[in-house]
Amino acid sequence: MDKQILIKTAEAWFEFSKSRTGQIDFVGKVVEALREDELREGGYQKIASSAYFTPSYYIYLQDGENSNPLVYVAGDVDVSDSDTFDFLVHIGPLLAAVDSKDSLLAGELYLRRRAVFEKFPQLTSFIMEELCAEILFSLCYGEMQNILPDTIPLLFNSAKKKLEFDSSRESLDQAFMRYFKDNAVTLTLPLVGTCYYDWEDEMCPYVLDKLCDNLSAENLLGDAKKIRRAKHDFYKSLECAVQAEPYNLHDRNAIIVCIENPGAKISGNPGLEKAGHIRALAAKIIRESKPKKMSYDGKLCSLSERTICVQVTV
Repeated sequence: MDKQILIKTAEAWFEFSKSRTGQIDFVGKVVEALREDELREGGYQKIASSAYFTPSYYIYLQDGENSNPLVYVAGDVDVSDSDTFDFLVHIGPLLAAVDSKDSLLAGELYLRRRAVFEKFPQLTSFIMEELCAEILFSLCYGEMQNILPDTIPLLFNSAKKKLEFDSSRESLDQAFMRYFKDNAVTLTLPLVGTCYYDWEDEMCPYVLDKLCDNLSAENLLGDAKKIRRAKHDFYKSLECAVQAEPYNLHDRNAIIVCIENPGAKISGNPGLEKAGHIRALAAKIIRESKPKKMSYDGKLCSLSERTICVQVTV
């Protein structure tokens, strides 16, 4: 095998190369099947990714991101340089987020380790290029972390090209409206106002926790794997509706998100319940870009004790 550096995420492999001058380059997604045991037998070092991201923070996380990425380095490749090693052990989760089109998580991961990624600006820009506009939107409009676009020039400059944004003739809001009007765009956005609805209180049914009572010492690993898979598939199956709410007296551009109640579903009672809204500024841009579109394809993307995140196709 002639591959120098490989990164394994939950569902994909990605390849990097290192030149004689020490330049790290992104080769791309690996299409052929790879086996970890064969890599180890071939002399590859197995390196765990940094714990700056871990799925253990989540109650539910979609398939493509639900793993701790691993780095495999060929025996004759030196990655002992601190900047190179730092980049390799942090880039795996970002690769997984971009590959899963999770614009919010990709943006959060980028912000957490900007100092690392910006030492390799061209490489990082290339990796985020496909999703750069969506990442910028999720951070600045969906999450509103008090981020100004010009404070993240690496991301903003890439998104500016994709949006064909010219500040002399339009605002960034208008650029996104135009972009959404002309394209089908997939965004991941956090919900707000969840405290006003009961769904958040019902998201971890007692019966799911009780499944662990069925673990047996004779097959502890096997039983735990089945329970883990069952919980994941259960949350993945929850029906999610994302639609306009023009009758909302407080905001005519409001977008409501309703999700099946987990407890009720277990009891055999289907039905959607209000879980929260898309943040008002993001909803305004989405609604005004396509005013006749009332329903959006959406699914539960991730669930933690502090955030409900949905993936929406605009």
